[in-house]
Amino acid sequence: MSAVDAQLSQPASLADEIAYRLERDILEGRIGLGQRLGQDELCARFGVSRTPIREALTKLEASSLVTLRPNRGAVVRTPARREVQQVYELRAELEGYAAERASSRIDTIERRRLRSAQQELTDAVRTVDPDLFGTAGRSELAAALGSANDAFHDLILEAADNQALRDDVRRLRACFPKDYVTEAISSVNELLTLNVHEHEAIEAALAAGDGHAARRAMTEHVAYAGHLLIEHLDRQRFWG
Repeated sequence: MSAVDAQLSQPASLADEIAYRLERDILEGRIGLGQRLGQDELCARFGVSRTPIREALTKLEASSLVTLRPNRGAVVRTPARREVQQVYELRAELEGYAAERASSRIDTIERRRLRSAQQELTDAVRTVDPDLFGTAGRSELAAALGSANDAFHDLILEAADNQALRDDVRRLRACFPKDYVTEAISSVNELLTLNVHEHEAIEAALAAGDGHAARRAMTEHVAYAGHLLIEHLDRQRFWG
């Protein structure tokens, strides 16, 4: 078991952590297309029982990175470039619509919660050393940004007050590992643009009750995240 694998968290998040490690191995080419992920081998690698392994593989299937087959276990698949692109195109439109709806519905408490989530995200970004960016700790950075970023987007979805819209957006987010966008960012300036400046533009539009501006800012934000991700995977020749 490697030093990285040994840094697993406690059982409450064990399946998530295993899924996170495996998705990085797949996206970065250490586990190849068509490779079988045997449960016994994974149990030995991570030093855990079959239960968190099965849960982790189910999460990877939801992210379109593996296919679970009867009597064969999990097999790695690579989603087509166009598949990922279409997911981000649709997400951009739906989350833009959610922001537009939220602009006329968000209340004072929700605005405070949105500000708090964004402040947490901004604080995490501001701690990044530009001289060390890209050399180490990118996975840890993704984890640090993930919860605050999710909270920001989820608060807007809640304020939009449309259950079907909320369900569709969350399903699309699960179609490909969204936190991997952090791995695709090539500079601190890009990190600031995506996680601070664009979020602040969305927040300002919501505070002003400007639905048109909120929709445009959110649509462009999600589209930009998709652009960064696909460009990064292109450079890695992820699609084969």
